[in-house]
Amino acid sequence: MRTKTFRIGGIHPPEHKDASTAIEWLELPRQVILPLSQHIGAPARASVEKGQHVERLQQVGECPSFVSAGIHTPISGTVKAIENLPMAGGMPQQCIVIVASEEDHAADTAAYENYRRQLEEGTGPDIATAMAESAENIRAAIRDAGIVGLGGAAFPSHVKYTLKADQRPEVLIINACECEPYLRCDDALMQAFASHIIGGIELLMKAIGAPRAVIGIEENKPESIAALAARIPAGSRIEIQVLKTKYPQGGEKQLIEAITGRRVASGALPISVGAVVANVATAFAVREACVDGTPLTHRVVSVTGEGIPAEMRRNYMVAIGTPLGELPGVPADGAKVIVGGPMMGRTAVDLRGPVTKGCSGLTILPPQTRPAPGPCIRCAACVSACPMGLEPYLLSRYGMLRMWDEARALDVADCLECGACSYSCPSGRPLLDYIRLAKQRSRK
Repeated sequence: MRTKTFRIGGIHPPEHKDASTAIEWLELPRQVILPLSQHIGAPARASVEKGQHVERLQQVGECPSFVSAGIHTPISGTVKAIENLPMAGGMPQQCIVIVASEEDHAADTAAYENYRRQLEEGTGPDIATAMAESAENIRAAIRDAGIVGLGGAAFPSHVKYTLKADQRPEVLIINACECEPYLRCDDALMQAFASHIIGGIELLMKAIGAPRAVIGIEENKPESIAALAARIPAGSRIEIQVLKTKYPQGGEKQLIEAITGRRVASGALPISVGAVVANVATAFAVREACVDGTPLTHRVVSVTGEGIPAEMRRNYMVAIGTPLGELPGVPADGAKVIVGGPMMGRTAVDLRGPVTKGCSGLTILPPQTRPAPGPCIRCAACVSACPMGLEPYLLSRYGMLRMWDEARALDVADCLECGACSYSCPSGRPLLDYIRLAKQRSRK
């Protein structure tokens, strides 16, 4: 099968995809910290009170508006507090803290093990009942489960899949690229639960009225390609498109261009070229919500990087709300911990912060001293690397000098924040840092 890719820019950093693809299920925590803002849009509103007892999978945060996502608890227990607590990035957010008793933990563990066994053995409910539901009911189930985009953006999924009457998608594109170095959570999920992902894709196709679906996956994942291909039914409208291993192949606009040959215009949405995009982990979560009635309370998280021994680089099924410092292999100090991958992730400054819906992994690197950046040598390497065709050296300069209007005029809002510019700079200039600043401050 001929590989495809996007046309402008891109880089190929070392992949470092050495984490084991087996998924290890972690024991349920005795305490979870559930931020009310784990998504783009309005923060959820607490629907429980301090001292109240809650049950596993219960909704504890409700949507105050359409563009929002509910929050559910992965454990039973008592609401210990509803207060501002520091996140991994250091900034506080309002959180619900739930603590399980011994009885709660024992009952939850038994139910959790049964759920795991059904998933791994494929003995849970059949998808036929869910597929018989209307598109509106499927979208409602997605909303009620609190599902967001699990590729990193964390946009509420029910909003994304509620299209206007005059919008007719031509294709549902499933993002299976996982182009970020080090991370393998999607790769592990595809190998372990390919049939569930295919089921989720079928449900999403019905939810948005898409006549076909294309799974875009980079060529460096042959095991996942084989696993998915083996689960696609004969005569299905789902196909696989193998893509070139190139960063940022998983960027929404880059993925659409690689598969359809169409470019999404500045400021436009994918539906403008007839496409809707979903991550493979999102498809898996949709299947669990619609078939098993399981809300988004867990996700697969990669813990990897040269800062921990090779045998500790693994993928874990983790309860959302688990403090990052409690994940296996995470050092207490002396290492750089990045939430996400090294290209688009952010450095963690407080490991008491919890795993959130959008947390795909922790990249742990040895302590590093960042060398002082050199002067810009006008080599244009950043321009060649930019997948959006921007001028990173100039946007960064505008950010440094607080020239917000000038940055806006050069389409700084189109920046993917992929980091290809900083990676390619021979002078080690922190281009993306200043571009992010310009992007934030230039919003009208």
